[in-house]
Amino acid sequence: MRVFKFGGALMKDAAGINRVVTLMEEYGCEPLVVVVSAIGKTTNALEELIRLKNQNNIPVLHQEFFNLKHLHLQLVTELFPDHNELLFNELEEQFRRLWEALNKQYPDTFQAYDSVVSFGEEVASVLVEQTAIARGLPLQRIHAATLIATDSNHTHAGIDWKSTRANIESKVKPVLEAKKMVLTQGFVGADPMGHITTLGREGSDFTAAILGNLLHAGEVTIWKDVPGLMNADPNRFSECIKFDFLSYHEAIELAFYGATIIHPKTIQPLKQLNIPLYVRSFYNPDITPTCISNQPTEEEKTHSIIVKDHQVLLSVSTRDLSFIAEENLTRIFAAFSQNKIHINMMQHSAVSFSVCFDYHEEKLKQLRVDLEKEFETKYNSGLQLITLRHYTPFLIDFVTSDKEIFLEQRSRSTFQVLIK
Repeated sequence: MRVFKFGGALMKDAAGINRVVTLMEEYGCEPLVVVVSAIGKTTNALEELIRLKNQNNIPVLHQEFFNLKHLHLQLVTELFPDHNELLFNELEEQFRRLWEALNKQYPDTFQAYDSVVSFGEEVASVLVEQTAIARGLPLQRIHAATLIATDSNHTHAGIDWKSTRANIESKVKPVLEAKKMVLTQGFVGADPMGHITTLGREGSDFTAAILGNLLHAGEVTIWKDVPGLMNADPNRFSECIKFDFLSYHEAIELAFYGATIIHPKTIQPLKQLNIPLYVRSFYNPDITPTCISNQPTEEEKTHSIIVKDHQVLLSVSTRDLSFIAEENLTRIFAAFSQNKIHINMMQHSAVSFSVCFDYHEEKLKQLRVDLEKEFETKYNSGLQLITLRHYTPFLIDFVTSDKEIFLEQRSRSTFQVLIK
């Protein structure tokens, strides 16, 4: 059996959704589970709705909510020119529930985030489901919240593997045995109280890997708008190289350092059972995909360039010039954990601790409030973090030439530099 994951960039319009369903039809002769993300930039739009609600900017909130709703209803019109009243009514109900979720009181901002942002995947799955049914595909949509059991760590939920396995055994396997495809949402789960949780941005890849592991899939395929896994972003660099084969180890390294084509947690569940992961072209599926497996190759020693924009460098120091020792580091890391900020790079000196992470205005503000109870902080924003795997002196010169360097680190195989 196969597990397919389709990202939102591929389903940004009616043509993309129809293309997803065509691929489901072409591969539907074998048991198939399909995982979908939110359409286009829907996740970003939902995050903006949360920001506007927090700022109490109600007029703009209403307008942006209407724009997002109109976008999805317009997709229905394009997918079903002869009108699909059932689907229109379903989307009207979905957006009614979204408005309720936006205006509900939550224990914290993280639970609020999960409750709102998860609507993107749910609405996308409804559109794919109805398009597939109209084509006569045997399919059942199962809400991911009834499958992926998690803890209550909102926005970065951990998986309850035992409960998730039981859910999949009871809900997914019978559908596959009945010769139907299964369609579900990526990124989404639920905690023991039934509250919606999410697995982190771009977490739909991880959902596909969880399903692949627990269903003992023959393969998991991530469909992308590029020919496969490249050694650099072709939108930034010319003469990029596609990897035909890559080991799990190298894929984990690339994902950890920010290669956006794979979610960092995706590889481990597949490695456990030696399930190959294919990164395949959505528009040219006959092109040889990248195959990620347990076989190391000479090809993976090719250099890779990973770029992360919108970085912050925060420096933390003691007020009395005392050492940044273990007890201070414990408190600093606790502040990062409490604010759910992932550290991309860090460096320790005698009296200061410098940390690089993704810019998020509200999180940065709260982090500084928490840290400045005991420490002094200063920061630079608008930076760029570049990671080179299997670097050469020429590559280092290439990415740092005429740049202001704020921080750099290197090991035998990896070079990282924070620049402006």
